[in-house]
Amino acid sequence: MQLDRYLLDHMTSMATLQETEAITVQEKVEAAIVQMETAALDCYDNISALSLFWESDETGGSKDSALFIRTISQLEKVEGRSRPLGDDEKVAAVNWEIISQADSIQGKRKLFILHYAGHAIASAPSNILIITSRISKGEFLGPQMSMTYIRDGLKLLAGDTEGLDVLVVLDCCCAAIAGRGKLIGGKRMELMAATSPAGLSNSREDYPGLTFTQHWCAAFEHYLKLERPFNCEDIRNFINALHDLEQFPATYVLREGWGAPITFRAPPAATTTMGPVVNTIITAIHVKEDHNSSSLAALIAYLEKAPMKITVVAALPVASTLLLLRVPQILQELLELPQVALIVLPTNV
Repeated sequence: MQLDRYLLDHMTSMATLQETEAITVQEKVEAAIVQMETAALDCYDNISALSLFWESDETGGSKDSALFIRTISQLEKVEGRSRPLGDDEKVAAVNWEIISQADSIQGKRKLFILHYAGHAIASAPSNILIITSRISKGEFLGPQMSMTYIRDGLKLLAGDTEGLDVLVVLDCCCAAIAGRGKLIGGKRMELMAATSPAGLSNSREDYPGLTFTQHWCAAFEHYLKLERPFNCEDIRNFINALHDLEQFPATYVLREGWGAPITFRAPPAATTTMGPVVNTIITAIHVKEDHNSSSLAALIAYLEKAPMKITVVAALPVASTLLLLRVPQILQELLELPQVALIVLPTNV
C-alpha cells in the first residue's frame, strides 16, 4: 500500500483538520463501537407491529394489512395487529393509540413498526401526507387523517425513548411526502415506501398481486429463508430487481438518526452465520496532544485493545499528532469526529 502517496494527496485536507483531545477521541470511538455492534447484532427484546387500513376502503387495504402482519409475525417476539380505521376516527386519538403501543414495548432493545395500506394524497402546501378512504381525481371524498402528524409523534417518541427503533412502511400514493421534515439525531427511524415519479402506487383493486405490500412481504420471506440478517436496503434491492413494477420502480429508504440500518434476523431456529462483507478504511484524526504525551499513549493503548478491531497505522508528530487508524468502514461512518478518510480497503487486504 503506497501510504505516502495518499498522505501527499490529502495533505491539504489534513493540514486544516480540526484538532480533538485524546479523551474525546476515545469517547467518540466507544460510542461508535456501541452503535456499530447494535446495528450488526440487532436482536430485539420485543417487536410491536401495527398495520392501518380504512374499513370503507375499496383498494384491498385490509388484505394487505393482514398479509403484512402475518409476514412480520414470523420474527421472534413479535406482537402484531391490524387496525381498521372508521370514517369517524380522529387523528389525535389514533395517534395517541399508536404512540401508546410503541411506548409500551418492554426491553432494552425494541422495535415498533407502523404499516399503512390504502389511499393517500398530498395536501397543500404539499409537505403533509393525508391518508383517506376514498379519493377521485385528487379530490377527497372520504375522511382525512394526517400521516405526517402520526409520523412526527413517532419521531418525538423515538428521540425520547432509550433503545426504541421505529420503522414506517407506507403502501399508498404520494408516500414520499412522509419523508419530508426535520430529522432527528441519535436514534433510528426509517421510512420505506414506493411510488412512481407521478406519485402513484398500485392497489389490489387495479393490480392484483402487484401492491407494494405484496412485494415487500415476498422480499421479507425471501430473506428469512436465506437465514441471514437483512434490512430495508436488501428488501428494496429485491423489489427493484423485479420486472413488473409499473407503478413503483424507485423504492427508497429514508434513514434518520445515526445512519445504521434497522436489521431483521431470522428466528433462532435458523442459522444466521452469514453477514455482510465489511470494508475497512484508513482515516486520519488530528489529536490535540503532543506525540509523546501520556494522554495520547493512553488513547493508543485503548484503541489497540478495543472490542472492535482497530489498527493504529501511524501516529505522526506534527504540531500536535496526526493519528492514522484502520477501522471498519461502518465504524468510520459512525465516528462523530473531524477526520479525513483516506483509503477504502476490502476486508481481506
